[in-house]
Amino acid sequence: MGVAALLCGAAIEARTTDNPLWRAEHDLLTAAARAGNRLVLVGDRGHVLLSDDNGRSWALHRAPTDELLEAVLFTSPREGWAVGQDELVFHTTDAGEHWTPQHAAPKSDQALFTIASLGPAHLFASGAYDLTLETTDAGAHWTEGKIPDLDDDYHLNCALARGDELLVTGEAGHAFLRQAGKWVKIPVPYDGSQFGCLLDSQDRLYSFGLRGSLFRAVRGVAGWKRLKTPDDRSIFGGTNLADGRLAMVGGNGLAMIFDPATDAITLIPTGTDATLSGAAETADGKLLAVGTDGFHLLPIPEGQTK
Repeated sequence: MGVAALLCGAAIEARTTDNPLWRAEHDLLTAAARAGNRLVLVGDRGHVLLSDDNGRSWALHRAPTDELLEAVLFTSPREGWAVGQDELVFHTTDAGEHWTPQHAAPKSDQALFTIASLGPAHLFASGAYDLTLETTDAGAHWTEGKIPDLDDDYHLNCALARGDELLVTGEAGHAFLRQAGKWVKIPVPYDGSQFGCLLDSQDRLYSFGLRGSLFRAVRGVAGWKRLKTPDDRSIFGGTNLADGRLAMVGGNGLAMIFDPATDAITLIPTGTDATLSGAAETADGKLLAVGTDGFHLLPIPEGQTK
């Protein structure tokens, strides 16, 4: 099951006003990204929220869809992509103000959960039922594929590039690394779903997911080391911080900072019990977390990692 499916089940409708911007700010938001210093949020009904003042105020834009957008990625301050239900792929060249469709399959009953960049024009997306899409021409043409030797019932929840390599993680502890065009299985030692993945400043791979599971790849791709987390709240999303630490968010208002230098974790009070699924660091050093009840701007505790 993808993160968005869990979020939809937990979402609480906030309908105390008919103002479209207010509703979008408090409705289901799934992912956050930076486009230069601009913040870009995506979520339900094709909503796109943009802020140029570190989240103090927002402008509502829309991708040309009423479907849920699951992930957003920018490869430059102006060029980015968003993916979602019905295998939707949208492209922007003006930092999220306008979106052009590049791919869709409304009869496929499949969703894209994640998108990664292996270069300025080379993108990879994955999602439900072992679905993958790839382009090497900035989305002019997308090629659909599958990861070999993976049951079609399994979802691929996260994709992450490390140079020319590509990590994909998903349900039931499945994880794969593509090297020189060949997929290699590197399953995490846990049967629960993995919802997200990150790369630290030393190019070490991390995978995280159900019931607070957090793993770091050891000895290249030879295996994984499980890292201790404060509790069993599931981890759904994360982001790299400018100081080298990793921020992660998840169920029941979980927000935490992980220091790769010491493996220390600092919890951040969020003031919400909502499910949080995505995060980005603002230009002025705050953590922007998004989830079933909209967005939250959170202070980032000071750290020593350089």
